[in-house]
Amino acid sequence: MAGEKILFVDDEEQIRKLLTAYLTRQGYEVSVASDGYEALKAVRMSAPDLVITDVNMPHMNGFELTRRLRADHRTARIPVLMLSARKEADDILTGYSEGADEYVSKPIEMSVLAAKIDVLVKRIKTTSGELVKRRGRVILFAHGKGGAGTTTLAVNTAVALAETKLYRVGLLDLNLEFGNAYMHLDLKPAQTLAHLASFDPSTLDDEIFARVLTQDRSGVQLVVGSDKPENAELVTVPLVQLGIDRLRVATDYVVVDTPATFGQQVLAAIDASDAVAIVAEPHVVSLKAAKDWLDVLDKLSYPRERSMLVINRTSPSGLETDQISKFFNRRPDVIVPYPPVFDESADRGRPLVVLRPDNAAAKVLRDLAAQLTVLAPAGR
Repeated sequence: MAGEKILFVDDEEQIRKLLTAYLTRQGYEVSVASDGYEALKAVRMSAPDLVITDVNMPHMNGFELTRRLRADHRTARIPVLMLSARKEADDILTGYSEGADEYVSKPIEMSVLAAKIDVLVKRIKTTSGELVKRRGRVILFAHGKGGAGTTTLAVNTAVALAETKLYRVGLLDLNLEFGNAYMHLDLKPAQTLAHLASFDPSTLDDEIFARVLTQDRSGVQLVVGSDKPENAELVTVPLVQLGIDRLRVATDYVVVDTPATFGQQVLAAIDASDAVAIVAEPHVVSLKAAKDWLDVLDKLSYPRERSMLVINRTSPSGLETDQISKFFNRRPDVIVPYPPVFDESADRGRPLVVLRPDNAAAKVLRDLAAQLTVLAPAGR
């Protein structure tokens, strides 16, 4: 045994003692909690490799515990094995629908429990190995206030990278309520991540995931989070993580376009990212939002050398570069000039780097893409 850490959650002290003794003999490092609240505290202090939880507990039951683990970007990947005296099909299905990976009924047959733990432990090792082997680098485009043109820059960056013919590129639109990256590419995706919500993530193979891939003429593989505002809630943290993982396997770069929020889905994307481009307009309100983004990244201990400040001049007006530099106490890494043709580009569904490749802004966008490859070199 490799000494994987298991958190065992059950309100019955005798069962906690019996299972702890058994699992310790099997070589696991075991900690315990008596209900869901205690379990959440324990997980936040030190994340285990596996959670085994009873269903019926006071204060917070196993269903709610699992739901909360799956909703948090920090704990969404932890495997959960449920224990319950309930054998009704509806209760088992409820456990799986909340995100449980395995289910063992009480009274517990130790051989069955050991076999299911072994399966989950092997899955952990396999998944960890796959993550290490994945080549694709994740570039996040972020903003704190709408109107900064972040989607425009993300789409143009993805296409600019693809058109070098050096990289395979994926583009993930995480604007779940009002995403429109597909319109910038004149594409009509048949399915989105929301359409995969009914699948067990462990059963989502390449064939199923291919249903949400739509290829642009440049070669960019687009994945849209949701097609309708009312479907946004279907795109869970595990589904976002799965989407990024799948794109990383298939591409050299995954460009992620995010909304102006620090929701769990965005935090999950930050966790996976190798570089972040923070976009702002040259106006005080937008600059303040970008500064807040930078401050949050500092609080998350995100390496400063992996972030980039991009000023996008979306109109002829705005603060001068010296004023912007004074606001941030640093010069912007990239300043995208204002070209009136940006609107034409969006209306025609043709990225500027394709529609007007010689335009000054298009040249800056290609430079932006190149700088991002320096921050997050492919194949390393």
